[in-house]
Amino acid sequence: MHPESIVSTVIPHLVIKHTAARTRTAQDPAEARAAELARLLIAPNLADAFDLIDKSLARASSPTALFTGLFEPTARSLGNLWSEDACSEFEVTIGLCHLQTAMRRISFDLLSAPLARSQPRSVLLVSQPGEPHSFCAALHAELLRQAGWNTVSEFPDGDRALMDLVASGWFDAVNLSLSPALRREHWLPRVAETIRKLRAASRNPALAVVASGRVFAERSDAGALVGADAATISSVQIERCLMRSLLNRSARPAANFAWI
Repeated sequence: MHPESIVSTVIPHLVIKHTAARTRTAQDPAEARAAELARLLIAPNLADAFDLIDKSLARASSPTALFTGLFEPTARSLGNLWSEDACSEFEVTIGLCHLQTAMRRISFDLLSAPLARSQPRSVLLVSQPGEPHSFCAALHAELLRQAGWNTVSEFPDGDRALMDLVASGWFDAVNLSLSPALRREHWLPRVAETIRKLRAASRNPALAVVASGRVFAERSDAGALVGADAATISSVQIERCLMRSLLNRSARPAANFAWI
């Protein structure tokens, strides 16, 4: 490989992957449990992983507390394993799929009927087009459904498909998410362009957009960089972020995108 290629390509990649590993501090019990579950989710035999989930569910105050208190940090721990070269990105994706499957099973078996609201808000939950990790969207859809929101989960294969969704239906808000495991900082310009197009295409001129994903939890400026109304640090914030964004949007004149 040419020396310039090593400097411009390989070295930055190694820095991204290993910075987190060098700076990690001692884990508290919750982080240790999440790290253990992450390791079990990429093991050949998943019996131990689901056994740990069942035991954690028995101790949790509620299924949603398990989702936000264990599953969300486990997603980050899967990303940590990747940064330490302990697994591949494919294994991260499979681990997230197992988490999502467990969440669906628990939700179906144990969660009560959603709250009834006289005028429920409508929210579209999507991963950034091209993002294979849909765990954030699935988790937020479950939390908001329980809180009485009208939730619509879609999987657009590109920006055009996403624009068609907001142009053909009415949504009060959109929750656009990146990976909960990997930081995806290099995706921020792409997310910014998607949000710009969302606002231009939306039938609702006061559409609120909330961004989610690991990069938004770890970079306080990431939400502003992509033009979102707010960004979640944790999934427990999703409804509060949406409501605050809706209030802020309704308090100012709707933007005019005719010039774009």
